[in-house]
Amino acid sequence: MTSFRKICNICFAGLQFIIIFSTLAYFVHTYFTASYASRFRYAEQRQGSIKSDFIFSVLGWQYPSNGDVLQERSVAFNKRGMYARGFHLLDSAVQMEPISHLGYRGWIKLHMLRDYEGALLDFSRLDGLTENHVDYPMSENIHFLKAICYDKLGNYEASLMCFDQAAESSYTGFVDYKINLYKAIVLFQHNNEAEATSLLLAVIKEYPKSSEASYFLAKIYQHGNQPEDAARYANQARNYYKQGYRLKNAYNEMPYEIYLEDIDLLISSL
Repeated sequence: MTSFRKICNICFAGLQFIIIFSTLAYFVHTYFTASYASRFRYAEQRQGSIKSDFIFSVLGWQYPSNGDVLQERSVAFNKRGMYARGFHLLDSAVQMEPISHLGYRGWIKLHMLRDYEGALLDFSRLDGLTENHVDYPMSENIHFLKAICYDKLGNYEASLMCFDQAAESSYTGFVDYKINLYKAIVLFQHNNEAEATSLLLAVIKEYPKSSEASYFLAKIYQHGNQPEDAARYANQARNYYKQGYRLKNAYNEMPYEIYLEDIDLLISSL
């Protein structure tokens, strides 16, 4: 007659087998056999984790011609500043599917690497590949992004032309206020304060809480020897800035980002 202890040992061994088998089945399903879409989404939502990178590496092995996997895998490396690794993946994605990935690579070059020349080459190449279509890398008008590059490279006229193209090519009712804001900043930096003032006032009318628009308008009024207007807009900029109404990115400095210290220095000089 089988002893009670022996029965318990058999049951325990069986339970161990079930646990190991279930764990192995879950591992194989999660990483190797689940649908492409579910694994991609799972890895995307856990971006930066060991699990995420492993799933993307498996997907890259299973779908070697899929540039989306390479681009998405590169995101975590670029956000961490591991650009050599990130661009090894991203460059491969661009080589496979240039129309799908040139815009993102250009955006990373512009905002994270400050490689304005390289970014402009990517945007211009993408623009040439998609004639009669306005591209929106990372949801930003491609002409707007080119305008920033041209300004940073010292080509003032080309920058203004691209800002105008961005405004003209944007969908009706969906013009990014940053187009006029950035154009106004560029105009201000090149001493065209009259046109810059007009644009900044238009930005404030559309988006009253723009601390950047108020700040640069205050600087213009300061230069124009209008201390009361300068003080009003400078204090307005400070209030809205402290409330969180400012252009900011968690991973990189914005092209024309201002800081509270800039506003306080302006106020103290009035």
